[in-house]
Parts: sequence; structure tokens; C-alpha cells
Amino acid sequence: MSYADNNSNTLHNFTAMKKLPSLPFKNFFAHEEFADFVGKLAAARPDLCQLSSIGNSREGRDVSLLTITDFSTGAAEDKPAYLIHGNIHAGELATTHAALYTAQELLADASNSDLLKRVAFYMVPRLNPDGAHYCAATFGKLRSRTDRSERVPNTLYQEDVNGDGILLSMRQQHPNGQFVKDPKDSRLVIRRRAKSKGPFYRVFPEGMIHDWDGTDRLKIEGRSFDWNRNWSYDWRPEPEQGGAGDFPFSEPEMRALGEFIHSRPNIFGVLGYHTGPAAVLRPPSTGSISDLDEGDDRLMDDIARLGEKHTGFPVVPVIKYRNKRARDINLCGHFHNFGYHHLGLFVFEFELGQIWDSAGIGTDVRFAAETEEEQEQQLRKVMKWWDRQKNREPLFKPWKRFKHTQLGQVEVGGFIFPHQINPTLKALSKISKDTYQFTLEHAELHPYVVLENVAADHVAGDVRRIRVRVANRGELPTHVTNRGRSLQRLRPVRVEFYPGGGVELLSNSGHMNVGHLNGVTGSCELEWFVKTGDKVKRLCEIRVLGGTGGNVIREIGDIP
Repeated sequence: MSYADNNSNTLHNFTAMKKLPSLPFKNFFAHEEFADFVGKLAAARPDLCQLSSIGNSREGRDVSLLTITDFSTGAAEDKPAYLIHGNIHAGELATTHAALYTAQELLADASNSDLLKRVAFYMVPRLNPDGAHYCAATFGKLRSRTDRSERVPNTLYQEDVNGDGILLSMRQQHPNGQFVKDPKDSRLVIRRRAKSKGPFYRVFPEGMIHDWDGTDRLKIEGRSFDWNRNWSYDWRPEPEQGGAGDFPFSEPEMRALGEFIHSRPNIFGVLGYHTGPAAVLRPPSTGSISDLDEGDDRLMDDIARLGEKHTGFPVVPVIKYRNKRARDINLCGHFHNFGYHHLGLFVFEFELGQIWDSAGIGTDVRFAAETEEEQEQQLRKVMKWWDRQKNREPLFKPWKRFKHTQLGQVEVGGFIFPHQINPTLKALSKISKDTYQFTLEHAELHPYVVLENVAADHVAGDVRRIRVRVANRGELPTHVTNRGRSLQRLRPVRVEFYPGGGVELLSNSGHMNVGHLNGVTGSCELEWFVKTGDKVKRLCEIRVLGGTGGNVIREIGDIP
């Protein structure tokens, strides 16, 4: 491990700075575009940004990590650290852009210089590079991953059957079809009811049926995985929790992130990005709010409201992120309970919105829809709004007749999946700016362990007394939450004392466990007695392992 003096003036020789790349809000990134952008970002500011990888995806792509801090003031692992991750869900491509916007602004805005001297940012903008590339390149539907390794008979797998380069939907007339054309907007299909008039349709993803026996007993795709049900706390196997995977962190990308988090005791805060009805999400994701420590609940809500202040998004506990008439939801193996109960941190997620939000149908209105008819009316409003846009982003492809080699006559068209479940790129530019402002405020609350009042005094003869104050001058305590006090991951502050050459430690103990330090005023005074020989230049080296508050090293010379 390397250690950094908080007052270090060390200068590094860096290559000539390049102009920061501008983040374009013109399209969602395929993998090559994403890799190119993060590479240019790191190359432009090597004094503040390093590009590495936390591991490889299932298909062999890098799961890229951007480490952003002022490296002239110490290594990232010796500073309080803030983790951001995005694109855990394949189609939520806006989340990559939002994370990259924060990375770009941290590097571009000179007013962040003091923050970057004290804090490190670990950023995994695209946790799911395989799934994100699939959705960006094909517009196919995917949650996190679908297992297509073993093809099952009578199962339809997504495939570009009409050769137009994108994956849409297929609708086919069928007497038992569950859908009908919307009489108010024939582009849409709505749920069939007893009084509905035909023709009736069944709707599938665009694709081919593997080993079909000609019957109507069709399954869609293979086993689906939801990586936001693959975290360790309160994990439940399928079918208790859909998409959970085989065991916590069973997915290689998730396992890489879990190992990364648990190898970084300096992480004090985590933020995840998603797309759904716009919201600032906070724990809990199962159970009830009363399961949280009362003090933690209040402070967590205060921090979440910083996000509401900047974005205008409502603060919603995950269990309440639901339709007005629905019961509280319970999402096992979810990020929020993992972050709070297993990591002991205040963790948040931004739901960045979807096309409904861009069309002016906000979260409260969306969740207030009590019937299918009201939900259908909202979708019609989205289409009318889209029709009025002059420079509109792709959202819908007209249905076109196509002779399917297995199903016969079908129509191919419908919604373009990524553009339906994300906000518009135009709206995303402002949303990203607003979420970045929250990140700055949340990060400023970090614990911050320092050494103060360092002194060496002559006692008698060749005996010296060395005194220091170890203090936390950050806002949050080193245990971050009250829940964190008892967790092994949040390491108490430890001080290590190493006598210099020719110096004998007279005190009973050199290394000391200080324990956790409260925010702002938490401190502890320590002293050691040593005996020096002739011509001693260095009395000792003091190392402070401050956990979430960062690490400090200080050398103390002999008294002149």
C-alpha cells in the first residue's frame, strides 16, 4: 500500500495535456464509441484521471473503471472515495451518458480542484458492456442478460428477420390474440377486452422460433437475468425473485464489482444510475423503513433531498416505487439494501426518466394511473407529443407487412426499445448536469482523517516524547452510518508507529486502534516515548489507516 501526506507538495511529470473530449448527446454509445470516449478522457488529463478495468465481461469486453482524483496529492486508495456505476441494465443507455458527464465535468471544472485533492471518484460507467452494446447496436430488448447458450425448442429468439438492421416487434392476427389495434391510434396495440372488436393480434419480439413444432405453445427467449437482483443482501433464488441468478454475484461483471468494492475500504458513498419514472431512490428495497436505524433514516432522507433540489425528481424509498394502488414492493438482492446493510453506507440511485417524462408525464402522474385504460391514454399522449417534435429522436417504426418463414404473414414495427425506456438525449443533457450537482454535494460530506498538532519534545537525556492528534474533520463519521458501526467492512481508524533507525520505542505499544471517529470534531490525542542514539535524523514514521476517511503518513525528524 502507498500512503500520502495530506500536505504533500509532490510534483509529477505528466505528458502534455490534451483537450478534453466533448460528450455528444446525439446517440447512445455502442461499445466502440464508449471505449473511444473513456480512452480520450483519460489521455487528456493523466494528472487527474486513470483508465483501467475491474475485470472482463462474459464476452471478453473490459468493464472499464475511471479513477478521478488529483494524483499529486496522493493515490486514490489513500483518499475517501465515491463510487458511481451505470448501465447495470442493458437497455438503460442514458445511464452511461450521465456517468460520463460527471466524469467529464469533474475534469473540466477548475472549481473541483480542492475536492479532487481530498476525494477520489471511482466510476464504472458501463457495468454491462455486452448488454449495452447489444441494445445500442440492435435496439433489441434485454434486461441485463439473456441466456441463449442452450436453445430450447418452441422458443422464439430475437433476430433481424427482415434485414433492416434493427430488432423491433412482430404482430400477427390470431383468434386467441391478447391484443387489438388501438381504435384511437392504430399504431398502438392495447389489451383485448370482452367487448373488443377484431382483428385480434399476438405480439412477439422480432425473431425466429427454435425447433418449432407448429403449435401455439411458444416461449420467448431464454432465461433472463436482472443484475440488480444479484447483490448479496437478502438475495433469494428464482422463482422467489425473478432474474436473481444462481447465487449472489454469480454474474462475472457483478462479481468483479463486488470484489472491487470490498477491496476498497475507503469507499464512503455509492450512486447508481437507472432509467425509470424519474426519481431519487433511497433504501429500503425490502421490508419497511422501520428496519433502518432512525438516525440513518433521517440523514439519508436529508441527503436524498439534495438530489430532489437539483433535479426536481421526487424522493422515493424503493419499496414505495410503485403504482398508487399497488402494495409495497420487495426487491430481494437489490442494490439499496446491499449498500446500506452490507456496506453500511448511504447509497442512492437516480431513475433518470423515460420517454414519458420527456413528454411531460411525470412520476406522480405515471404512478397515479389506476387502470389499464389510463395507462393507454398516457401512451397516446406520448405519441401525440412525439408527432409534434420537429427534430424528433427515433421512437417508433411504422408496421410493415412481412412474410415470416415460420409464422407466415406478420407485421414488423413498433417501439424502438432503448428510446422508449430512456429519456430523450436532449432532456438527458440537463438531467446529467443536475445529477452531477448532487454528486458534488454528496461527495463533500465525506469523512476526512488528518494528523494535527504533531510535536516532538525533549524529555531528559536522549528521551523524546512524540505527540499527535488524529482527527476526522469531514462531515460524516468514519463509520458513515449508525449501521456501519458494527460492520467489519468499515474499518476503525488504526495508527501504526515505526521508529526510525537507531530509535528505541519506550512506550508499551507502538500501534494503536483508535476506533471510529465522529464527523467534524472526532479526535484522539496520542503520544509515544522513544530513546534516541547518536546522530539520529528521523525519530519515526506515523501511518494512519483511516478507512473511509483516507490514509495519512508523516515522518517526524529529531529535535534540532
